[in-house]
Amino acid sequence: MFKKIIKLKLTKTCHLTCHARINGIKAILLIDTGASNSCIALDQKETYNIKEKGDPFEAAGAGKDKVKAVLGHRCKLILGRHKVKKHSFVLLDMQHINATLVRENTAPINGILGADFLKKNRALIDYKNKTLTL
Repeated sequence: MFKKIIKLKLTKTCHLTCHARINGIKAILLIDTGASNSCIALDQKETYNIKEKGDPFEAAGAGKDKVKAVLGHRCKLILGRHKVKKHSFVLLDMQHINATLVRENTAPINGILGADFLKKNRALIDYKNKTLTL
């Protein structure tokens, strides 16, 4: 299998982001090895045509409070030349994350690429060259 190299961007807040397409729509995803699941902002569910699966649940976030979340499934995810036909995202409120990024003069994100994707695709992050190899 060929290795696929995705270019990453280092933000002013020292976060790594990448460009992606979710169900054909452009997105900016933050690479987060500490996030157990990939996420999309709940308020962008319609933008990306994401279908919910199951009942809402409480998810733990970076803050101390639990947040309401629901599973979005069967999403087509494209990163560079890497295509995933059925990837699930947790849909949750990401306003606090984007508010923090904007306060720090960094562009808001549409979602998070978490450990579920990174592990399954045997991802290697090269911080020096700002690349994600799958």
